[in-house]
Amino acid sequence: MAEPREGGTPPFRVVIAGAGRIGITLALLLRGQPDFTLLLADPTEPGRDRARALALPFAEADPADPAALDRILEGADAVVAALPSQATPMVAAAARRHGCHYLDLGDDGAALEAVRREAAGAAGCFVAQCGISPGLVSGLVLDLAARFTQAPDIAVRIGGLPREPAGRLGYGLIWDVDATLREYTRASLALLDGQEAELAPLSRLSPLRLGERDYEVFVSGAIPATLRERLKGRVGDLVSCTIRYPGHAGQMAFLLDELKLRERVYLLRNLFLNALPEIADDRLLISITATPRQAEDAPAAHFLRAVEPVTIDGVVIGAMRRTAASHVAAVLDLLRQHRIGRPGLLAQEDIPLRLLQENRFLAWFFDPAAPAAPHPLQETSR
Repeated sequence: MAEPREGGTPPFRVVIAGAGRIGITLALLLRGQPDFTLLLADPTEPGRDRARALALPFAEADPADPAALDRILEGADAVVAALPSQATPMVAAAARRHGCHYLDLGDDGAALEAVRREAAGAAGCFVAQCGISPGLVSGLVLDLAARFTQAPDIAVRIGGLPREPAGRLGYGLIWDVDATLREYTRASLALLDGQEAELAPLSRLSPLRLGERDYEVFVSGAIPATLRERLKGRVGDLVSCTIRYPGHAGQMAFLLDELKLRERVYLLRNLFLNALPEIADDRLLISITATPRQAEDAPAAHFLRAVEPVTIDGVVIGAMRRTAASHVAAVLDLLRQHRIGRPGLLAQEDIPLRLLQENRFLAWFFDPAAPAAPHPLQETSR
């Protein structure tokens, strides 16, 4: 275990499995905080090089190797799986063996079911799906829904974008390519008239104007199962959409359907990785709107935020990475403070939004006057 700080309380020891974009960003946020010690673990040469270049504590460990995980988790208070979804169950199993807390940034699917099984017998708190969505978004949706006496319709629209459109797709390498393509090719799980429903990805294409810029939105991603269950019958429609520059959905439909890459997504993945530009200074847009169905109910409620990149220790941290890692850091901080942390799986919507709003790692996100949103957004219809 780490040496006790003054006052006798040892720092909270966090192992970050994965030295990719999110893992490195989280390590930079935690470094220098006397309440935390950290260790980055990654089996790859690029991961090792990134950690060494920033003088971050590093251990070479493969998440597929239980013995390696056991070695680095000895004495750990929490482990964060900053890894592709298929690798998260192995880290979750190791967390259960060591009785430490577990966090990941995964999405719905087989990996989440495996993590849920590990959490059922765990002594630590398992907080899956951290980050922007479901993470932050779940609490924001619940907050908006609670403002109405009648069931509102809620539109969740999120987009990580280049500052200016890049190429015909108007897009670049910002986030996990595999996760993006899953959202573009899997049915979107939603609520329609308060009941479970499936929507086709890239459907419901419509324009959106935020501030002085034109965008488009279309169905993509999914409302997480725990949030759908919580709000079933309490909201009308609850739909997840992606924000992109105009024309993106049409180009994707051409690639997926006319070129028939929907049946060969691996080819499209390789094309994206080899052809799309790397975007380090992305902009994150979050627009969540709750609209009453009854005329006598409250007016529409909005949460609008634009997040810009930030520089930490000389490293430019993109907006999506900044926001996702800040959410993970805030959840770790709440676990350290014992403000959350019951054993087993903790759904994102069970973390009180107030605790996130007040936390030192995430308070900037909720402050509309902060540099993250220098010019307040206004959503306008067209």
